[in-house]
Amino acid sequence: MYSSTQIHSNSFKTGSIINQVGSLARPLLSNRCSYCVSNVFPIPTIACGPSIGVDRVAVEIPLVPSKSDAKALLSTIKNTLLGRWGTRAKAVHLGTGADIHFSFNKARWSIVMEFNPSRFADPDGTTLVPVEAVARITELLIEEYFKDGEALPAFAVTEGGEESLEYWEDNWRSQIRIVRLDVARDFYITDPLFNIDLFKETKAKYARSVAIHYKNGIAETWESTNSRKSGHVKFYNKYRQAAKAGVKDMPVVGTFRFEYMLRNKHLQKAHIHTLEDLTSAKFEYALRQGWEIAGLGKPVMHPSAWIKQIHDSALAPETKSQIVGLLQAEMMGLDLCLRSSQATALKKAAREAGLTFRRSLAYQGNLRFTLDLETGNALTDNSIYVHTDRDESA
Repeated sequence: MYSSTQIHSNSFKTGSIINQVGSLARPLLSNRCSYCVSNVFPIPTIACGPSIGVDRVAVEIPLVPSKSDAKALLSTIKNTLLGRWGTRAKAVHLGTGADIHFSFNKARWSIVMEFNPSRFADPDGTTLVPVEAVARITELLIEEYFKDGEALPAFAVTEGGEESLEYWEDNWRSQIRIVRLDVARDFYITDPLFNIDLFKETKAKYARSVAIHYKNGIAETWESTNSRKSGHVKFYNKYRQAAKAGVKDMPVVGTFRFEYMLRNKHLQKAHIHTLEDLTSAKFEYALRQGWEIAGLGKPVMHPSAWIKQIHDSALAPETKSQIVGLLQAEMMGLDLCLRSSQATALKKAAREAGLTFRRSLAYQGNLRFTLDLETGNALTDNSIYVHTDRDESA
């Protein structure tokens, strides 16, 4: 599985954007985009690694019609004869236990192969695979599942133009189209005040609303409610998700993951057409594109930030506690039976601390969280702490 015997042919090194194999003419898909040819992408500043990479990919492998029986290939993969209208099969990889989904596209005469490349590098964990490794993993899977010869990839040719699984064209990556690409970035956040529920009003671009999923009263996932077919973005607690899935090598507590699924126009906008386009520069371009769509980089206010605003003021400690008690009671609809003059005096002091009663206290204060894509952290002010009159240095 992890060694290749393929020989790559040099017979098609031409300036043409069309490859001719027998009677089959195939365009090199990466050359269809004039932007990719005439522009240089910015130098990436976010290096791929175990916490930044590809979470899932689907690739389309073109076949030679005269040399391919797609139903026989899928039947071999599924280990059972496919029905008359069967076009799909699922395989569990023996070496890693990873799921691989195959489907036949008769109109394009191709096989779509969908899998999570990260599970081939870390079968028992949750780390991500660098974008540069996806082409190599794809190559190894094609070798393994096409070895019996029921179907022949269109880029498998000999020097003389004869089809053979032992020879691949040098530009084979440009002939394998990307159908789906999920890019991901892990965040490590240990602040106990951080909660996904803070993003309940953060709506992704093009989304109709915000969806927050809870488990036992704890917010676990934020996601856009736009189509899951393309441009879907989500941010979730990876530690809790891995615990429910029974992962052997668990991520550290406080691991959150951002994912962006690219299909169709989102792939085109990121200028990712084929395996040849899976470079670190285009990966970061796509990641930032998804981050902008999600809007998760905008600061969010902690609902108790106004308490910290009171705490950090120059008011007397007794006044601070009285203001907090009064305002919390009012938020709960409780009447403390204070004299009107007392309540007025405390609210005046609250205004001196920087609060206003013209808008909700939930949007005021100096405790904000900002997710930073570059570092994978949540930038914030100092955590709330309880005031004491005792000298802690004593």
